[in-house]
Amino acid sequence: MMMVNGGYGAYNTNNAGNNRKITVSGEGNVYSAPNRATATVGVRTENPNLQAAQTENAENSASMLKSLQNLGIAKDDIKTADFRIDPIYTYEEGKQLFQGYRVTHLYTVTIRNLAQAGLAIDTAVANGANEVMNIQFSVAEPQALYNQALSIAVIDSYNKAQTIARTLGFHTSISPLSITEETQKGSPGPFLVASMDTSSAKGTPIEPGKLEIKATVTGTYIT
Repeated sequence: MMMVNGGYGAYNTNNAGNNRKITVSGEGNVYSAPNRATATVGVRTENPNLQAAQTENAENSASMLKSLQNLGIAKDDIKTADFRIDPIYTYEEGKQLFQGYRVTHLYTVTIRNLAQAGLAIDTAVANGANEVMNIQFSVAEPQALYNQALSIAVIDSYNKAQTIARTLGFHTSISPLSITEETQKGSPGPFLVASMDTSSAKGTPIEPGKLEIKATVTGTYIT
């Protein structure tokens, strides 16, 4: 189920020859429940010996990946997001003391069955993951929803221009001179972080909520 509405914006009017121009903004919003999620999960290990830290990280990562694939998450939906090796230092009395190495391997996991989002996180943690972050909810086909929002924005701009014309006493019909789509920054949808409580038998609660997809246009009409 989707809910839609149109927004309101600023406007200005001017005369050019026999044609009167009305410029308005139009806004359209579409709200939809997400149907997939992505999360960053991974393994961080520390050891004075680099090879030992790498070996432990590789083993825990392999266990985590196997457990996620056993849930039905496809191998192609699990991709390395970051891999790094950092030295670990402490400072005592102004001196830098080497302690060992930290190995971090992070993966981006796409969860196409949204009902499995909490279970996927719990499973990853139970099988070696100790890094979980950046849970993002989205829709599989955002362009179709954006096109719907864009249509609403165009209609909204036309209705506003018509209202302005009637208010100013112009009773002739209005026609579009130009419609400009405003650039949207970023991808639609919020970034939400899971509230993790691994001590609870109920598992990690994941609440995706609804996504808002917005389109804005600037329309110039003549009357």
